[in-house]
Order: sequence, then C-alpha cells, then structure tokens
Amino acid sequence: MRARAEKNYRLGALYAVITAFLLSTQEPLSFLAARRLGFEAFVLVTQVSLLLSIPLLNFKPQSRRDFLAILVNPRMYGKLAMIFALGMTGLLLYKLGLTGAHPIIIAAIFNLSPFWAAMVARIVSRVSIPVAPATFFGCLAAAFLGAMAVAWSQLGANPDHAALLANFFEGSWVFALPIPILSALNGTLIGKWFADYEESAAVAVNFLVPAAVLIPFTTYALSQSGGLGLSEWPAILLMMLGTIVAASLGRVLYQVALTMTGNDNGYVTMFFLLVPALTGLVSAALSPAIPVLEFYVNPFYFVGLALIAAALGLFAFQSWRQERAGARKAPSVGH
Repeated sequence: MRARAEKNYRLGALYAVITAFLLSTQEPLSFLAARRLGFEAFVLVTQVSLLLSIPLLNFKPQSRRDFLAILVNPRMYGKLAMIFALGMTGLLLYKLGLTGAHPIIIAAIFNLSPFWAAMVARIVSRVSIPVAPATFFGCLAAAFLGAMAVAWSQLGANPDHAALLANFFEGSWVFALPIPILSALNGTLIGKWFADYEESAAVAVNFLVPAAVLIPFTTYALSQSGGLGLSEWPAILLMMLGTIVAASLGRVLYQVALTMTGNDNGYVTMFFLLVPALTGLVSAALSPAIPVLEFYVNPFYFVGLALIAAALGLFAFQSWRQERAGARKAPSVGH
C-alpha cells in the first residue's frame, strides 16, 4: 500500500500537458493504418501494442509487485471486469457512431470531454472543480471554440458544407455521444479503485484484460478473411509506435495527473483540448517522412490555438490561486 499524495494542481497541469502532447502523436502515427486496415485488424494491432507495452510500464520493481498483487487479488476481478466492459462499450459505440462521421462532428463530440469528466469526478469521486463555475464554463467554452476552429482549419481550403449537413442529419454520430463519458468514467474508476497501487501497474493490468480477450477474437476473425498483407506492415509498425507512446505512456501520465489532483478529472481533461492543435504541429513535423499527412496553415488554426492557450492559461492560473488560498486557510498541524 502507498500513502495518498497531497493535491498539487501545478504538477497535475504539467502531467496533463505532457499527456496531451503524447496523445497528439497517436493520430499522425496511426493515420496510414487507419486508412488501410479494417476494424478487426485495427483493434488487433492496438491490443498487441498495448500488450507489448506492459513490460515497459512495469519497469520499476514496485510496479511489478503491484501488478502481481492486483492479479492475485480476487477482490479486484469485478472491478477489472467493469472497466473492461466500459472499454468494450466505448469500442462498439466508436464503430457504430464514428466510422462514417464527419471529422468536425467527431471533434465536437470529443472536445466536450472536460464537461463530462467534471461531472463524473463530481458524482463518483465527490471532487469539485477548483474554480468558480463561471470560470470553468467560460474557459471551457473558449477552449472548445478554439479546438473547433483548429478542427475546421484542417478540413482544407474548400470544406464541403453540404456533406457536413447531410452527415449531421444522417445521425449515426449520436452513438458516439457516450464515448467521452465512458472514457472519463474509466479513468476516474481506475484512479479510485486502484489508488493503493502504482499508476503504471494499474494501467498495465487494465491493458492485459482486454488483450487476453480481444487478441484471440480478432486473430480468429482475420484468419477467416485472409489476415494481414505484407504491404500493410510499415503502417502497422508506425501505428504500434504511436499506440505505445500515446495509449501506454500517455495513459499512465493521465492517471498520475489524476493522482496529483485528487482524481479531479475535469481539471485534468481540460488540458486535453490542446490535443487538436498539437496534433497539427506533430503532423507538420512528420509530413516529410509521411507525405500523406496534411497540415493546413491558415488563420483559423492560429485563432483556435490562441483561444485554447488563453483559456487554459486563465483556467490554470485561477486553479492555482484557489489552491494557494485553500492552503492558507487550512489549520496548522497541532493547532
């Protein structure tokens, strides 16, 4: 067992920003695989990548001990099953709702994640956002608009408005609405149920469970349809690198950020609104090596980036000021 850390919103913000950067590498590195692989193949490569990352996550002796302690503790099995069920539900909804959805609709759904994460943190962990509601919703609205401006900037010089409108009325995207809630609930429950263990060990165990189920299932499905072709392996290797960097290391730092903030998921997830802007920069940096990556430089991108930076800067400043005020009011030990 380990002692619970004191809340530290400054460190929480730092870990959240680093996580946002790691998450921003996943889409550019997975871009080729997303275009070439079917759903089952994409899931298989993801799960194999997560399985391969488990030794990396358990590099420290304490992580290995906690990893084994979780696995041999029957009381954790129901919790592992619940988190696996949440992940599977999100995966199925992703296939139903986002496979054919317009990119701007996807962006709108996912950019509302901080709101749902704050609600989950409030209900599950009894944690309130460390700023006034007006500050939180004002910063969220500004950062959301900035993230949407960034997403719009990457649609190209002549976005197809008719296609966007038709896709909106098609309605398949409604299946994706619960995905941010499920994702936030997943992170909050891991932070709450596995608080006595190293974050890397808790994440590693929660990678092992779905991999044990999905790898055999998707391997069998692919064996019936011809498997993976040799021409797809460059894309697969890039995707595996992106998954290990973003989904593995990024997920651990996400849980560390939650630990630093007392499981304040709304606070941590607010910084993930940086991901669309950072993804554009990562795509620009990788485009010489991966020519199919596209990054459009236009005023929408810079306006969106400025809005996100200003909103998150104000949000972080107000959170830290509130944290200092709370520390001054706290009674001294022995009084």
